[in-house]
Amino acid sequence: MQWLNTLPAWPLMALLALLASRWLVLPGARAPFRALAVLLQQLAKKVHPDISRSHFQQQLSGTLALLLLLTLTLAIAYGFYLLSELPLVLDALILYFCLGSRLTLQQAAAVADSINRQQLTLARQRARPLLLRDRQNLSAMGLSKACIESVLHSNAANLVAVIFWFLVGGGLLTLAYTLLQVAARQWNSKLPHYRYFGLTAARCYQLAVAPGLVISALLLALQTGLSRAWRNYRTNEALFFNWPSRLLLAAGASALSSRLGGPAFYAGTKTPRQRLGNGTEPAANDILRAVLFINAQQTALILILSSVLALYAAYSFLAA
Repeated sequence: MQWLNTLPAWPLMALLALLASRWLVLPGARAPFRALAVLLQQLAKKVHPDISRSHFQQQLSGTLALLLLLTLTLAIAYGFYLLSELPLVLDALILYFCLGSRLTLQQAAAVADSINRQQLTLARQRARPLLLRDRQNLSAMGLSKACIESVLHSNAANLVAVIFWFLVGGGLLTLAYTLLQVAARQWNSKLPHYRYFGLTAARCYQLAVAPGLVISALLLALQTGLSRAWRNYRTNEALFFNWPSRLLLAAGASALSSRLGGPAFYAGTKTPRQRLGNGTEPAANDILRAVLFINAQQTALILILSSVLALYAAYSFLAA
């Protein structure tokens, strides 16, 4: 069956990765990037020890540190591609380690369970891996809202955007995207210490993650109605969220018939954010509903890739 050999490799690998991430918690997924996160923290301590320097100096240090990270890591990866006789194996390994797993969804479900049991302190502790914002004063409603926003963004950034960049440019482009993501999260410009040092990483990451946010928002809006999601987006002016994030949260608020957004505290500093949606305030069960919508998104992506590959296979078979 020679026509099987003509199947495009990257979409097939993306489909297999989606199937694995849909049904399994991938062991070791993103493990190398957890080690990288520690190294980036140490690098920041060396080149950005305090915030007393000028804003320009802080941003320049952050830009140079980001360039060092990208240049060195991608050069090493490209060297492996040049030496390897099986570059597709490297593509598969990079995709495996860059792709997010279901662990985030399981953590969100655990938070919802604790809230439903009225164990708010435990819920705040369980939410720690999901949230950067301050959690100690969050009510059950605030914690539910924060977890919903987190899982929506996590799915768009760790799964949809990774698949998008893999289909566009294979392993190297996927690796570059994930490096930007790790740098932007470790040097998060929402925190006062990294407000200027992490600014370049944050802006580059916003551009890189935008396709994933938009695709995820569209898939979410298609499940519950495009017009309502668009109204949520249009009726709120830009205040804090960039437009792809605002589009995703507007679609999420529409799907859940609830309100998302609103002010958040990071390291004790209040960050004003616009509110999205005009439904009820979210509760713990809305976290579980958000997980169901994300599962439906992943299923839709699997069906889309399967259909594309099936059409390609049928065309190749008929042409053979």
